[in-house]
Amino acid sequence: MPRVHDVPLCRQLIDPAEWDLHGGWALGDRIEWSNRACGLASLRMILLAYGREARTVTELLKLAVKHEVLTPRGALHVGIASLATDLGVPATAEPVPVEDLTARLDHAPLIVSVTEQFPDDGRTGGHLVILRGYVDGPDPTIHFRDPSAWGQTHDRVPLSRVSASYTGRAITFTPLNSNGESR
Repeated sequence: MPRVHDVPLCRQLIDPAEWDLHGGWALGDRIEWSNRACGLASLRMILLAYGREARTVTELLKLAVKHEVLTPRGALHVGIASLATDLGVPATAEPVPVEDLTARLDHAPLIVSVTEQFPDDGRTGGHLVILRGYVDGPDPTIHFRDPSAWGQTHDRVPLSRVSASYTGRAITFTPLNSNGESR
């Protein structure tokens, strides 16, 4: 049976004390940036899963601004992959067909672009979450980590629901051993 990777849950809503401590105020409004921080919170979760130094979301946000990873629409996948690689977890931004997601999850978690709350109304993308494993079946159950408020109480959906809101774009990582080390 495929395993579910141990990925801790982090929030994209930046704590006011963290924001102040790390000089986030210099970037502007904390809530506005929090609403765009799903990719950076997902990166933080990946760093923790791989046993790397996990900078705060504010610190990652400042790095992302410095390296022009963020656009008005959100984080560039290639930029997040580059930051992950620079921080010790080799990553690639690439297309991954939905039918290949479970095979990829056998080796490592993925950051994928979906619509928040995985609606099946035809909307795709705009929100980054971590797929961390699955339980096989006719419609495999996908285990995920979502840094949004909704994701604090939801962690599984059927693959068909992921498929309905998935853009086909992912950030893939080097294989993960059970002890959190990359292979």
